[in-house]
Amino acid sequence: MKIRNTGLAVLMSLLLMPAVSSAQQGEWLVAPYIWAANVSWDLAARGDGTVEFSDIVDKLDGAALIRIEYVRNKIGFTFDYVDMSLSDRTNISTPGPLPISVAIRADVDLSVLETGAFYRPSATDSGVDVLAGIRDTNVDSSLIVTPANLPTERFDTGKGFTDIYVGARYLHRLNESWDFSVRGDYGFGGSDGALNLMASVGWRSRGSFGMSLAYRHLAFDLDQKVEGEAVTNEFEFSGPALGFLFRF
Repeated sequence: MKIRNTGLAVLMSLLLMPAVSSAQQGEWLVAPYIWAANVSWDLAARGDGTVEFSDIVDKLDGAALIRIEYVRNKIGFTFDYVDMSLSDRTNISTPGPLPISVAIRADVDLSVLETGAFYRPSATDSGVDVLAGIRDTNVDSSLIVTPANLPTERFDTGKGFTDIYVGARYLHRLNESWDFSVRGDYGFGGSDGALNLMASVGWRSRGSFGMSLAYRHLAFDLDQKVEGEAVTNEFEFSGPALGFLFRF
């Protein structure tokens, strides 16, 4: 997908830069994460009436996530990239006096590329940061639908959208080695609303290495047309993440 190629290109550019931090008296943070996200996908189709299907996907799966930041004094820049691919199967019944059992296989590919900046009034690594930026999200999904005693049908959709997000985060240093942080932001523009929340506990060594145990929740709604029908998709990704932090 195009967005994945863009994200990898930006990531390689950042990683191949020389030790700018020492020359400019700033600090780099490179933090790959393993995210064990529970994925939920609900769908509402609006034709003659509204037909809703819950838990088309409801599955725990793994995702790769990387965060890269550079900060100098009160200004910083951030890059965040998530990549996930999963499949799930479920059975649902159509509404009405004569319900029909329907077997569904769902495939979802998600990639999220976030670039932004933050303002740090304290000019230290604790306190409040004010965040703003752009988040590109790409979702490719397919449904293989098999109603009882009827032929199988396949519906493929692809949707990419760009949101502007605004938010804040707070980091509190418990002591020299441990800290606690929370973050919340809301995106709007290309989606019908996107909420991103994260809380984490971090540990730092006396050198450049650290670790973070976090819980992240990402949810967004988007409208699409499938076979000419207006469809509203609700996606939620929630779960713990383990990060490895490198500061330079």
